[in-house]
Amino acid sequence: MKKQRLIPPTDCVAEITRRLTTIDANPQLNALLGVNPDALAEAAQYQQLRRRGQLAGPLHGVPLIVKDNIACAGLPLTLGCAALAQLRATADALVVRRLRQAGAIILARANMSEFAFDVRSRSSLGGDVHHPQFPVITAGGSSGGSAAAVAAGMAEGALGTDTGGSIRIPCSYTGLVGLRPRVRRAQMQGIAPLSLSKDTVGPMVHSVQDAALLHAIIHGQMPSTLEPLSLKGVRLGVIRALEGDAPEQRAVWDDALAALRRQGPTLVDIDLPILPEVAIATCLSLYEFRVAFDAWLRQHPGAPDGLQTIVASGQFLPEFMPLLNQMLVSQTLRTPQWLAGRQLRRRLRQTLGLMAEQGRLDGFLYPTVGRIPDSLEKMPPGCAPELAAISGFAAITIPCGVTRAGFPVGLEILSPAGEESALLTLAAACETTFTLS
Repeated sequence: MKKQRLIPPTDCVAEITRRLTTIDANPQLNALLGVNPDALAEAAQYQQLRRRGQLAGPLHGVPLIVKDNIACAGLPLTLGCAALAQLRATADALVVRRLRQAGAIILARANMSEFAFDVRSRSSLGGDVHHPQFPVITAGGSSGGSAAAVAAGMAEGALGTDTGGSIRIPCSYTGLVGLRPRVRRAQMQGIAPLSLSKDTVGPMVHSVQDAALLHAIIHGQMPSTLEPLSLKGVRLGVIRALEGDAPEQRAVWDDALAALRRQGPTLVDIDLPILPEVAIATCLSLYEFRVAFDAWLRQHPGAPDGLQTIVASGQFLPEFMPLLNQMLVSQTLRTPQWLAGRQLRRRLRQTLGLMAEQGRLDGFLYPTVGRIPDSLEKMPPGCAPELAAISGFAAITIPCGVTRAGFPVGLEILSPAGEESALLTLAAACETTFTLS
């Protein structure tokens, strides 16, 4: 298991200063939309507590990055959109409140795909988020700014949101661990919606242990250290249809499976007949966004009075105009298309659950994305991220190797279990395998 990095610094002021220096040295990444102007003052307060031998919590003085669709009281809340540039959060989102209660310092707001629409992070306020190691390649999306910031050392951890892969795709691209928890509507309080059926919020970090820590904190649970797990006797279903045919990624994937086999689990090839339906499914957000987003705007004084007003203003990326026009048509949820999407969700949950039960599987494995990106343009990730997004089950991506050119490759584990604890324990064991191999 990788060493935990989210630990209280011995000098909170020096830690924040060091991270701000890293931010200043990397403006070309476009990873951030703004820095918290009170971060150093907050660090000074935490340092005074530390001198008195007091810790505010397990994240005392730890700087974190937050995606800019998650409300942080007193800071802008823009979703990367020029039409929302003047909007400020009046209260913390639930997950941010819990981070602060644990002692964390919200250091900065991360750039993102505008409205969280895309698997590439490009916004009218922040431009393209660039990959820290490969500047001419996208960092992925829609939580690409969070991933790029952590990978570049601006912080050891960040929060992102995941609707169709928006945590896991950029974490796969940048060599991070990204957890998509199962859908819990209550946890989205204070977070701008994209799809009420699929939205989640989760950690983007360097290790599974750190993912478990942040996950526990933002869900109001008591953090605990993951217990080591032997992979002997574990049964994992490998969804072969998602392996892709890109040679450079396939070679890393094959090596990762070989490394896992040496640790003793049983890897079972899985045929998922429902997969073609998942691949062509129309995203529920197409029908859910306007209804939820208009309701969200009404909760924020000074915000535009609806999506129609934003579209009329033209203050957003022009390339999103066709999508926004489609979304404007949906003024109610219970359309035939929306009902069909919900039905697919139920069938996929039943299919995965039954396969896991009959095969005595502890989880499903597949590459997080079908291909690695090669430019700043959108690279369709394949339907792998949608398995968790549509089913609502928890999934996590962990780095399992790099290509010859050094580009990270992610392995995703999906768990049909009710809680994330089993998934995190399993992921930690797999992480250890790749660290040692």
